[in-house]
Amino acid sequence: MTDDIFLVVDKPEGLTSQRVVAKIKRLLGCRKVGHTGTLDPLATGVLPIAINRATRLIQYLDESRKVYSGEIELGVESDTLDRDGKVVARHLGPLDYSKEQIEAVFANYLGRITQVAPVYSAIKSKGRPLYAYARAGLEVKPPERQIEIDSFTLLSYNPPLLSFRVVCSRGTYVRSLAADVGRDLGCGGRIWSLRREASGMFNLDQSIKLDELHDLVEAGGRLPSLSTQEVLSHLPSLVISDARLKNRVAHGMAVPVEDFPGLWTELLSGVAPEVEIRLVDEEAQLMALARLHKPQDAESGFCGLRMSRVLKSAGS
Repeated sequence: MTDDIFLVVDKPEGLTSQRVVAKIKRLLGCRKVGHTGTLDPLATGVLPIAINRATRLIQYLDESRKVYSGEIELGVESDTLDRDGKVVARHLGPLDYSKEQIEAVFANYLGRITQVAPVYSAIKSKGRPLYAYARAGLEVKPPERQIEIDSFTLLSYNPPLLSFRVVCSRGTYVRSLAADVGRDLGCGGRIWSLRREASGMFNLDQSIKLDELHDLVEAGGRLPSLSTQEVLSHLPSLVISDARLKNRVAHGMAVPVEDFPGLWTELLSGVAPEVEIRLVDEEAQLMALARLHKPQDAESGFCGLRMSRVLKSAGS
C-alpha cells in the first residue's frame, strides 16, 4: 500500500490537472489522490500530487510563491487568452518593439497589483465556474483580486514571440498578465507556451514525468516522494513522547494545559493561535496538526491545544 506522501509530477501539455490525478489514481491503486493547484491543459511543469491521507494536508501547504516561464505571442488575441482559444483580434502593424520598451511594460506590473481573472477560468460566480458561463455564451463580470509580482523578466524577443520568467503570488493568472502586456504594447497578446517551474517548495528538480512514473511503478521501484514532514517544514513542530498525550492526540482530543504543564515550555515563543503546529512522535512521524486555543472567556494565556487534523490515529 502506498504511504501518505506527495509526488511532484511534471505535467505534460494537453492534459487537465484532474486527468493527471485520474491516471495516478489508477496507476497506484489509491482511493484518494489530489493536486494542489490547477494547471491549464496547455501548461506543463510542476503539479504537486497528494496521495492517501496527505490529501488532508493540502490546505496547510505554503505555496504562496510560484515561478513560471513561457512565451507570449504578440499581435494576436484570443477569448481564452492563450493559443488554445478562438482568435478574436489580430494586429496588422509591425511588432518591432525594443528590449527597453518591453521591459518598461513589464516593470509596470511589479509589486502589488489588481488583476482581473480570465472569463475562461475556474473561479466561481454564484456557484458556477466562469468558464461555464463563457461556454454558454453568457456574460459575467470576472472578479478582481490583489496579487503580487516579485519579478518579471524578459528572456528574449524573436517576433512575434517573447520569452519571459515571472515570480508571483498564488492566484496570479499568467494568461491575464500576457494579455495585459499585449494591450500595453498596443498590439494585443496571448500565452503561447507556459511552464510552471516551482510552486512553493515544490520544483522541477523533484518532479517525474508520467511515463517515467509508470515505468517506475511497473518495475517496483521507489517513488520519488516527499514526506508530509518535508512539505510542512515551514510550520513549528512539537515532539510528543508522553503516552497519555499521544492517546489524546490520536483520538483528536484537545490537550488542556493543566494536564500537561511541561509541554508548554517546549512551544516556540510567539506562536500565534492561527498558526498550525506539527505534532510529531519520537520517530519524527507526523501525528497531527493543532492550534493553540484560547476561549473567549479566558482571562490570560492559552488553555491548550486543539486538533486541526489527525494523521496518525489510535492503533495505526
